[in-house]
Amino acid sequence: MRKHLPPRDHFIGTTFPFLPNHKVTEHIGSGANGHVYRLHADNISGDLALKVVPTENLPVDDEGREHYLNEAKKANVLHNQCVVRYQDVRHWDDQQLGRTFVVFICEYVEGQSLDKYLKTNRRDIEVGFIEDFLRKMFGLLHELKERRMSHGDLHAGNVLVSRSRFDLTEEIQFKVTDFGVADVTTADHHNDFLFLADILAKLLQCIDYQQHDARDRFVYDVLRNDFLRRHLIETNPLADSLAGNPREMLRKLNGIDRLFGEAKKKHTVTEMVTPFDYPNCEQMGNAHLLLRSLYSDRLLGLSEIQAQCNLVLTGPRGCGKTTVFRALSLEYAMSVDVDDPEEIRFIGVYYRCDDLYFSFPRYELPARGAALDIPMHFVVVSLMIETLRQVRQWGLRHFQAELEQREASVVGVLRETLGLRPASQAASRGLQSVVSELTRQRVRAARKQRFCHVPTEPIEGYLGPDALLRCCRELRSGFPFLSERPFFFFVDDYSMPKISSALQQNLNRLFMHRQADAFFKLSTESPISFERQDVDGKQYVEQREYELLNLGLRYLGDDGRQVREFLEDLFSRRFSRVADFPCDSIVELLGDSPRNENEAARQFRKGKKRGAYHGIQTVTAMCSGDIHYMIRLVGRMVEDVGGADWVRSRTALPRIPSRKQSGTIRSAAGEFMDSVRTLPGRGDELAMVVSAIGNVARSFMHYRTAGNDKGRPPHQASRIEPYEALELSPEAREVLDDLIRFSILLIDPRGKSRRGAVVPRFYLRRYLIPHFNLTFSKRDSLQLENKEIELLLLKPRKFEEAKRLKKMTPRPAQTKHEQTKLFGSRDE
Repeated sequence: MRKHLPPRDHFIGTTFPFLPNHKVTEHIGSGANGHVYRLHADNISGDLALKVVPTENLPVDDEGREHYLNEAKKANVLHNQCVVRYQDVRHWDDQQLGRTFVVFICEYVEGQSLDKYLKTNRRDIEVGFIEDFLRKMFGLLHELKERRMSHGDLHAGNVLVSRSRFDLTEEIQFKVTDFGVADVTTADHHNDFLFLADILAKLLQCIDYQQHDARDRFVYDVLRNDFLRRHLIETNPLADSLAGNPREMLRKLNGIDRLFGEAKKKHTVTEMVTPFDYPNCEQMGNAHLLLRSLYSDRLLGLSEIQAQCNLVLTGPRGCGKTTVFRALSLEYAMSVDVDDPEEIRFIGVYYRCDDLYFSFPRYELPARGAALDIPMHFVVVSLMIETLRQVRQWGLRHFQAELEQREASVVGVLRETLGLRPASQAASRGLQSVVSELTRQRVRAARKQRFCHVPTEPIEGYLGPDALLRCCRELRSGFPFLSERPFFFFVDDYSMPKISSALQQNLNRLFMHRQADAFFKLSTESPISFERQDVDGKQYVEQREYELLNLGLRYLGDDGRQVREFLEDLFSRRFSRVADFPCDSIVELLGDSPRNENEAARQFRKGKKRGAYHGIQTVTAMCSGDIHYMIRLVGRMVEDVGGADWVRSRTALPRIPSRKQSGTIRSAAGEFMDSVRTLPGRGDELAMVVSAIGNVARSFMHYRTAGNDKGRPPHQASRIEPYEALELSPEAREVLDDLIRFSILLIDPRGKSRRGAVVPRFYLRRYLIPHFNLTFSKRDSLQLENKEIELLLLKPRKFEEAKRLKKMTPRPAQTKHEQTKLFGSRDE
């Protein structure tokens, strides 16, 4: 709580001159900036709410404007019924205290904050309560979005829960107050969807999953796996079309009963209605049998992932990182009965970083060194909980006598290592007892983090990175059935900014440690979403402390054979899951016509575009590892021709005509380009950069001949290749980082040796190539100087104007001429 607040009972009994009929009757609560009171008017039996804030806590801007008034203005301009409206904002000079206060006067809501409600009514929280809450919030967020506004401080303390015992419908009302204003709110971000995700996480923690019926369990899984883990926290509409879209989120929420009804007809909530359901692993929830039937062990890079080393796995969203991590866990193997000891080479423990994010959101390094191990403690006990559960379950399935014989002695060592009290009863000598105590330790660490900045708050007894490593060593030495099997910890979605740079630096003390008992596999969105150092300043070097596997580049580097085999296997598995689907293979559906990129480029030169993209080869070439895009693309082709019934009625092969395929592919690429423009922050800028690259590359294809082929085909480039080591301004580097972060450009850091240095290459996302009528050839590049790349990133239209060819041009001559004309000579 901030300074300057008077005693909370100071205003009790006060009558303000601007509200002569109202008297302050009770203190309702306090926030970081002020106190909230209830006022009552006897003459009309009416109540108001009053927020009293010291002027010191409400800064003005540089021009002296009192912009805290925007709090009231925001609320009063909205029409949504959830908004608590303001009647007035006044100044009050308190003679007794000799201080000035700002008084916010608003309607009074009979009820309590959602934060307090969860503490006093935790057992009464039902799935239906959460659904009602989300519907109201989506409605509010929609109006805010349409008005280009935000709440800015939407936490559980600013949502009021009201329920009248006289209301026959027993409907719960949710009222939102205290709209955030920059420099006034204490929030460290202003993203309403992240705020709502925080609240949803708290609500779901109140649900006893096993005590609910099938419908509520289905809804719970959708809220957790879809809304909490994707829609609300995702800021990238390229990865999730519902990101930042409350209208579509509400539509999906309102359609849950229809989805559940369809699932019931199939006798299981994980049955597929079409082969294109569940394009993302997260949507499967814990349906391991479904995952097994859809997961292809032909995934590129699988052998590298299974190697005994620390690994950072990266690639575009939807490239299968989550799928392969979950499929390599021991929990998955046991769930689908493929856990024969002869086949288990390592003990895979899957951990997704969602709960880490919600427990340590927007984490910054603490000023107190003792607090550094609080998040480390949380992670260590979380990983140990999953490890012990799975070791115990697997041991009971295959090594029961050995487990029971050694369990007590192993537990004793683990308790000492983890700082737990020695077991006093026989029941406390089992692995499950350690799991129960560690579960409480998770809660303890998450709560302590809120007070780590308070100097007087004691901080002791928190585990460092060595605790997990020692536990792994003790488990392997204590249980013979583990002695030859190291632990693989699959840590999923370890990406900045969700897992902040500071938090990664903290946890890297563990995740980058090398030893034979445990290996850490981290998945992250892109190569720049991972922090390569720790809090001690130690720099981690690729191929020494860890291996980097970029699935996007792995797919790009393939000659097409392995990618095709993988996609054929992937779609065959999906087609076989739907009994009446009219095709058995992707080749039957799309055809098998070899691509000739040189001939395609010549046809583009002649203006022939129709039917340019079709067949399994095109889908293979388009794949940058973004598997879920491929699934959606093929599904859309089926929809565009009239659905499965139309495909069934067509006897000619391929089942989908080539021109229909090409039209869908180009349309989908165009929509992807439109989605780039909606990216948060600088979407329009990124779209202009991509357009400049595509337009210049297309002009080269039309008006320049490749210089490294005897057949003299058109120049075909879909990548940028710097001439020398990349040196950019901070502003240009930010734009490039965003292009890489959102996988619009795929970076090959090893690149090619140029002028004495290895320079990176930047590949245009393959999914975008049809939008610009380019080919999939990887022979040519747009070779650019640093100044040209800087211009591209900061002034893409000027770059395009300077570099785009308009007539047939000799290859080297005009390039040098353009560079000198635009940038001056090197001597200048």
